[in-house]
Amino acid sequence: MTGSSVAQLLRESERILNGATGPGSGNSARLAAFVARQAVEALVDERLKVVGAECAGASMRTRLAILRSLDGAERTAKVEFAWNQLSACCHHHAYELAPTVGEVRVLCERVVELATPAGSSQPGAKV
Repeated sequence: MTGSSVAQLLRESERILNGATGPGSGNSARLAAFVARQAVEALVDERLKVVGAECAGASMRTRLAILRSLDGAERTAKVEFAWNQLSACCHHHAYELAPTVGEVRVLCERVVELATPAGSSQPGAKV
């Protein structure tokens, strides 16, 4: 995936949250979280490629650990947090409330910040 694919995923997530696409039920926030999580995964894969550590067959937790060790813990911690929170939103548990649109919107905004290079207003491929 490229930076434009990340931007497309983030735009689609926003459209779902705004009600333009997807189901009209309470699952729209969960669906938007799933799409935003795909954007985070694409960002991680792009950054791993930049640092020369492509590992497409590895789990996302493994890819995040590799990225943390090769690319700096501070920024990767933000990426990990976003991915973990979005993953939690994606899963349905009988004993938990579904994520709200507002909660997922805040997480999507964090992903946009992670995808936007410093000093730019357009999402890009920098993690």
